[in-house]
Amino acid sequence: MKVLLVALVPLVAAVAQDAVPILTHGPFLGHVDTTTMHVWARAAAPGTWTLHLRALRDGTVATADAEATAANDGTLHFVAKGLAPDERYVPRLVQGATTVFAGADVVWSTSVADAARTATVTFGSCANEKLVPEQPIWARIRARAPHALVLLGDTPYIDLGTVAARRQRHRDFFAFPPIRDTLATIPTWTTWDDHDYATNDTFGAVAGSETARPVFVDYHAHAGYDDGTHGIWTKFRRGPVEVFLLDTRSCADVEPSLLAPGERSALGRAQTEWLQAGLLASTAPCKVLACGMVWNGGVRPGKKDCWGNWLPERDALFAWLGKHDVDGVVLVSGDVHRSRLILHPTRDVVGYDVPEAVTSPLAQNVIEANKVDVPGLAFDAGEASSCLFLTANVDDAGQAVVRLVFQAGDGREFHVREFAPEMLRSADAAGHYRRLQARLHAAFGQRLEGLPLEGDDAPAAWRRTAESAAWRAAVVAAGPAFAAWRLALAVPTLRSRSRLTGDSATEFAEKLTIDCQAMQVLVDARARQALADGDPAVAVAAVGELLAHATHLRQLDETMPWMGAAGVERRAVGLVDAVWRQAGAVAAEPLRATLRTHLAGRPGPARLAVVARARNHRDFQEAIATLSRGKDRQALLARTFTDDVRRLYEEFVGPMFSLGERLGDRMTAADRDAMANVHKQIAARMKERKSELEDLSRAAGAGEKVTVDASADLALMLATLLCPPLDRMLEEHQTAGDALAAAVAK
Repeated sequence: MKVLLVALVPLVAAVAQDAVPILTHGPFLGHVDTTTMHVWARAAAPGTWTLHLRALRDGTVATADAEATAANDGTLHFVAKGLAPDERYVPRLVQGATTVFAGADVVWSTSVADAARTATVTFGSCANEKLVPEQPIWARIRARAPHALVLLGDTPYIDLGTVAARRQRHRDFFAFPPIRDTLATIPTWTTWDDHDYATNDTFGAVAGSETARPVFVDYHAHAGYDDGTHGIWTKFRRGPVEVFLLDTRSCADVEPSLLAPGERSALGRAQTEWLQAGLLASTAPCKVLACGMVWNGGVRPGKKDCWGNWLPERDALFAWLGKHDVDGVVLVSGDVHRSRLILHPTRDVVGYDVPEAVTSPLAQNVIEANKVDVPGLAFDAGEASSCLFLTANVDDAGQAVVRLVFQAGDGREFHVREFAPEMLRSADAAGHYRRLQARLHAAFGQRLEGLPLEGDDAPAAWRRTAESAAWRAAVVAAGPAFAAWRLALAVPTLRSRSRLTGDSATEFAEKLTIDCQAMQVLVDARARQALADGDPAVAVAAVGELLAHATHLRQLDETMPWMGAAGVERRAVGLVDAVWRQAGAVAAEPLRATLRTHLAGRPGPARLAVVARARNHRDFQEAIATLSRGKDRQALLARTFTDDVRRLYEEFVGPMFSLGERLGDRMTAADRDAMANVHKQIAARMKERKSELEDLSRAAGAGEKVTVDASADLALMLATLLCPPLDRMLEEHQTAGDALAAAVAK
């Protein structure tokens, strides 16, 4: 449920106004999450104040105290904890027995859950209430009732370095009616830009900036500020949107870059580490990296406070996003007094073109000098009163459509752009599988010891206990893993080569197989629990998920993943049987449709033979390379006669692959026997050759001159070691396909 926007009630006093302590500002909503509400206000006199929050649902009351002192300029920061998620509360503020604020018609809400399917966050920057007395954009923001508001800096304009001047400018800004009414009803997070950090275009350790942080902390109610000593970066989440609000002013040029060693840094080490950890841990489909400075170099000549001045670090951040397959990233910035949309050409680095929305100003002049072309510029406008609404909507598969709306103060939506899920993620599902692995380990341990399996591999025990309390708890604990699983399956392609290891097939064989098998067990368990609970639709969907995973594995063009795919299909057939038994006709048509679709795209046996030949060729190359590295006679032979060995090896094993590659839709018994016969011939020739070598050894011992074809012997040895059981692999593939076809015919 969105935060309910209601006009703020005037101050209510129990006795004459001059006889009671009053508030000069607020109360305003700061950081709000599912269980905690941070509230800011400013008192006219020192003292301890208590915030009461009464839940509309059941009347329970939560309280929080804050103290106004001369040291903090009378500011109050209340932190109410233990609240209910997505609950509405009526606030009341008291000092002692005196009620100073009674919000009878004001209702605040805690945050929607992370699993919520929609959220809207508003972004804006640059509002000068001294120069622009009419600011209609704030009414537009309140009318849309967003879940959160983010101010990107120059809110307020200060340009003075003394503590007193900073405090006064905050007081003036917060007292401005359009801003006051907005902050009183919408949870708000703020970072600073140049004019509220120091002066125009400044950053780093400049004169006057040393007073910025203590005043900022007093006048805002965030859950936290950076590492507690320097800077003001923070983050929050609203349903499918997580916002990382960065500080690119105080951290700029204070130390070398962690992302780009030896280069200048706009973020600093501590903020970079915080950002990296947060992005890796985030389960939000949309991740917003927001700051005042623009993420590009499209600014007027001589302006240095933009990411174009720290391109090595910015580009290293892009490369890091790509290396770790961080999907759904949207950049937001302000400062330049223009509204812009830039699609950074990062597809080869990140996996997709990262969008940047520039939104500025809320209420200020337009700067035509900042109308500078940059790579990927998709839209530019000068609007003196504007903001950005970012909305993420999630579908049943956990995929988010991100919609950006630039709105003017007069109500016009002067630019709208939607990003479909595939536009904000790499076209490679491998990253989602890695996140799946990380989330399984987080839930069940590095060795998955937390899964309630019985026996070494629990071949059937888990099926008998899928409905047990332990397995139901495991399915719940695997919630984040299920989210990554669904996102992986929503990507059509699992690339044969990945950025992480260079070879996804090797990665799956060596690092991800066990985790993917564990996920299959969890999918099956969840489906059987749903069947027991009378919800066959979940089980039908699970069959589709398993078959989609099998399709991914076959895209790797490796024999081990192909065999894994056959195993996944057999698991799907077992689940199909359970659906037929417990749901019958209710699930018949969607189940048949799912099976038919998979079978229609399922590759035939000849394709497996091609894959097996390619894998065998790589195995041969690796074996020859290994043998060649030695210093003995065999290594010398391998180096000298590689081409001869390869030709003879192909004479031994090639006929088997050729038989497989000529197969039609099915492998017959005769085809299987012919391929098996290749193995028999190699084994027979090896046995015969051993006998010949024993005879030659005796002859040499008797002083006779003997001749040995070392190339043929080496080729025969490698054929014996490396020739795969193609007949059995094809039979396993075919058996799984027959079982799927039989399930369709039920």
